[in-house]
Amino acid sequence: MYLALGASLALACFLPLNACFSLLARVLFQLKMKTASRAQAGATFFFVLKIFPACLSALCILLLIIPSYLILEPGATTERISWVLLLLVMLSALLFACALLRGLASWRRSSLILRDWVRRSRPVRLAGVNIPAYKLKESFPVIAVIGAVRPRLFVSEQVFDTLDAEEFAAAIQHEVGHLASRDNLKRWFAEMCPTLLFFLPGTENLTRAWHAASEEGADLYAVQQGRVPPLNLASALIKISRMMPDCNPVAVPTGAYFLERDNLPDVARRVHALLDAADSSPAIAMSRNIVPFRQFLACGLLVSSILILVTSYSTLLLGVHEVLEKFLHLVS
Repeated sequence: MYLALGASLALACFLPLNACFSLLARVLFQLKMKTASRAQAGATFFFVLKIFPACLSALCILLLIIPSYLILEPGATTERISWVLLLLVMLSALLFACALLRGLASWRRSSLILRDWVRRSRPVRLAGVNIPAYKLKESFPVIAVIGAVRPRLFVSEQVFDTLDAEEFAAAIQHEVGHLASRDNLKRWFAEMCPTLLFFLPGTENLTRAWHAASEEGADLYAVQQGRVPPLNLASALIKISRMMPDCNPVAVPTGAYFLERDNLPDVARRVHALLDAADSSPAIAMSRNIVPFRQFLACGLLVSSILILVTSYSTLLLGVHEVLEKFLHLVS
């Protein structure tokens, strides 16, 4: 009963913790969108918000709840698993199951479509691309990196025929930017995270903002790291957007696309950003110096938090155990 009660407590606590952190992530998203543009926020910020509730809830359970129970709870405890506690356990398990099913369904759907794409493609060699690349026989203007573990690049035949050499190279460097930031792996991981964010209103706005910021980040990578002239990338964007049908004629697998139907409202902003980059290369160079400073600041905050946790760990466990005792009495 001792271990069963501890496991039930840990699993039951995941739900209220997740709910609190999900609400906090929702508030942080709203505040950030009011005080900064999507480009200023960055894709990393939105990705962290997506995984924040699940990861922080898991950390609290692994570092605080389980140790406090094992260290401070007597082995001969007389407390029992009540039906309210059991209900919380079942709801938490359901949250994990939903995340697992969501991830498996996305993987299964993408695998079936990807198999069809490979069947209708032929391998090609593309300069600057170190993953398998395919020329796809498809009416939809596809330039996309598909797959999280074994990524593959697909380019439809009409894209080959429409873009000139400079525009095509710019579009490919955009996809290389998605590869460098591991966007497909991040999306799959976010899908698999058990979080109540998916059940809160407005969550689709967070997902949309994250994907749009990822596209802008890949554009910036192409310009900075790929040494792509911004005007070439802007021209490729405009040409691909004009080739887009009114609706998606085929199902497409989950992946990082140069341009999707849902991204069309963002094309104008991306083009304007690229035009600004063409006129202000010193500003781009300056932005390279900002990133290391932000990383240094984040590392400093992380180290400070770890030191505070280590120095006050025993006191913190005592407080957590008291909260657990009150929680058990509440659900009994």
